[in-house]
Amino acid sequence: MSGSAGILTAQGLSKALNPAEWSIQLVSNRQFHVHYVSMLRVLITDEGDLAPKSLNPLDKVFESGKPGEVVFGEVVSVEDGAVNLDDGKKLSYDYLVIASGTTWAGPLTIPKAVEEKDKWIVEWREKFAKANDVVILGGGAVGTELAGELKHYYPNKHVTLIHAEEELLNATYPPKFRKTVTANLKSYGVNVILDDKATISTEPYTSVTTEKGQNVAADLVVPTWGGRRNTEYLKSFDSTILTPEGNVRVLPSLRVPLSSGKTNVYAAGDVINWDEQKQLAKVPAHTGIVVANILASIQGKPAAKTYKGAPMEVLLLPAGPTKGAAYFGILWGLIFGNWVTSLIKSKTLFVWLAQQTTRYS
Repeated sequence: MSGSAGILTAQGLSKALNPAEWSIQLVSNRQFHVHYVSMLRVLITDEGDLAPKSLNPLDKVFESGKPGEVVFGEVVSVEDGAVNLDDGKKLSYDYLVIASGTTWAGPLTIPKAVEEKDKWIVEWREKFAKANDVVILGGGAVGTELAGELKHYYPNKHVTLIHAEEELLNATYPPKFRKTVTANLKSYGVNVILDDKATISTEPYTSVTTEKGQNVAADLVVPTWGGRRNTEYLKSFDSTILTPEGNVRVLPSLRVPLSSGKTNVYAAGDVINWDEQKQLAKVPAHTGIVVANILASIQGKPAAKTYKGAPMEVLLLPAGPTKGAAYFGILWGLIFGNWVTSLIKSKTLFVWLAQQTTRYS
């Protein structure tokens, strides 16, 4: 798939394999790569001209003279030795890497058609610009970042963030950091409602009412609850490899333990069933292991590398280019504020990485 995990895996294999002996097909359901790290700001403002740097074509993914082609289409099913696309194409494989990522709700549901993505950005910018009372449903990383970004670019708008847990984010992060994030948002003017839920009303609406009876003014309601894994197409292939949440079971080698006993399927990126937060920062480690182990398998050798998880959890939550909060899960848990968050992420949102990945830098 055209996410970073699929691209980096395909590129790693392409650099190592002989084009006279191997072909590499990167299947993508859109003709461009989406850098989700910067998309919340892209959907709010044109400041920094981030859109063209965040949505890059895929025509330069593979180096000239190296094996590799991008095949556009939607995967509808997988079978032993073949992938079936929605246009009827059947792609055969000796090795398969599952890297189909996550589907997001709300503004991050970026259209797949090239001609629709620019329209989508314009529409969301207009929605945010016109709204007076914005209610955000879900206070995970996406919801908290969106609230902070909105208050930076529209300080006079009323922004309410509703989260089902007693603190923002989730239990991966210590209470002190979660309280820090809440305090930051409140200092920006965000109305934070915790331990409560609400649903999207049928438009037009003027308010939302939470399950505990709080009535909140709203002329724009934005869902930012957790993403859903793109793995439905695997159910008919081997249902034993999927968890109830749709994650793909993997061994430490990141090989998928198929019920057939075959050893030619791997997974990387958001889809893997691993006890870690789903983040772009984890992807290079995944893909490096998958590439090394496929190359070892081709040579008839045992797995060359195993995944032990990230050395620590890190979360960087921008609130505009100059503000935010950062957590590094080392020692007792290090928490940093505006300067560190801005230096590492808030200013650039790693758009250079998206351009590097697609070779558009």
